[in-house]
Amino acid sequence: MSRFGGGPVRRNSDGSYSIRLDPTVRNLLASVSEQVVPVMESDDPATRRLFPPAYVGGDPDSARAERGYRDLVDGAMRNHHRTALDTLASTATATTLSAEELALWLSAIETLRLIVGTRLDVTEDMVPPTADDPSAPEYALYDLLGMVQAAIIDALAAELPEEGRPEGPEGLL
Repeated sequence: MSRFGGGPVRRNSDGSYSIRLDPTVRNLLASVSEQVVPVMESDDPATRRLFPPAYVGGDPDSARAERGYRDLVDGAMRNHHRTALDTLASTATATTLSAEELALWLSAIETLRLIVGTRLDVTEDMVPPTADDPSAPEYALYDLLGMVQAAIIDALAAELPEEGRPEGPEGLL
């Protein structure tokens, strides 16, 4: 059984997915997705986790290898993130998504969580901010994105055969 009271994301018999989200959540997903594209295209430090280094070290060989890696993958990575964010923004009000669109939603939400989480400097032992903390709205967004992400993962995991579930046949968590 889903952790979200019946699940806001459900697989249909034709392989598509029904999406039941509050209109406010849908509007927020579209708006934030559109706002993040220019941030992702910039050198904003909040995007550093989207494009992690492949080679670290101060030596010239590592720097040269990193430049070569960046030349090879940065364009494809940016295109993937942009496509996922554009898909989330353009389909945020849809009540049904294809499997491909749902996969792009999952990718876009992860992109958003990485950027917001980096800005908040999220750690495993982080205590949520109080309501009067200036970071509270951004943390609430991070938390909401996590819930939508979990709902998508629950819907996808429901399709796994019982023997393929790491937690056993009882269901998720």
